Amino acid sequence: MSARPLEVVSDGLRLDAGIEVPDRPRGIVVLLHGIPSIAPPDPDDPGYAGLAHRFAEAGWAAAWGDMRAVRRSPGYFSIQGWVRDARSIVEAARAAVPSGLPVVLVGSSAGGAVSTEAVRRGAPVDALVLLAAPAAWLSFAADPTSGVVRVTAGAGMQLAPETLEDPAEWAAEFERVTTELSIEEVRVPVLVVHGTADDVVPVEHAARIASAAPGSRLEIVEGAGHQLRRDERAVELVLRWLDETFP
Repeated sequence: MSARPLEVVSDGLRLDAGIEVPDRPRGIVVLLHGIPSIAPPDPDDPGYAGLAHRFAEAGWAAAWGDMRAVRRSPGYFSIQGWVRDARSIVEAARAAVPSGLPVVLVGSSAGGAVSTEAVRRGAPVDALVLLAAPAAWLSFAADPTSGVVRVTAGAGMQLAPETLEDPAEWAAEFERVTTELSIEEVRVPVLVVHGTADDVVPVEHAARIASAAPGSRLEIVEGAGHQLRRDERAVELVLRWLDETFP
């Protein structure tokens, strides 16, 4: 098994990304994060690189990437920019592993909305997994000024100068990228996972997403919070579903 950086360039931005590949990969999992926090990191949290290692141990090549304006990735945050980043990360992961393997996009929280829209626009994946994804946005679009504060002060991401001057169009982008609307045009297998104790995105959002995606599977994890990537029960659900979907 080998872990190495993954070269990803999106809109001219070189994103921070990595991939871990087992000796005989059965497929490729691409992991996308949600909105970050400026809170001090939990020293016990292995992050998305740690989650990639967990999937690699189960036989899946696993890639992760920080989208623009997150941690060490440059650029200004916008939801449409993240959608393009998602596709760039998928394409880089496909190029890094022998062809012919199934590719699964796994989006957490806001990354789920981004992942769904990327798939709707033709991102080359064979399945989609949504972890604690919002059916529609809980902030940003309704109040552009508060959205700017949420992103800059709460998430530590930079916004373009023109966005800071007038955030109306930036905020309107969120109305055009919502999971429950994008999922209606997704034509690959979908797994929706949510926790009953999610204090960020209400669990009812999962049912809304699943009802808009006929044939999807809905899994509710009793007592699980928002960070499903850190809940082994949720990870095991995803791995079992992958085994069933790609035997």
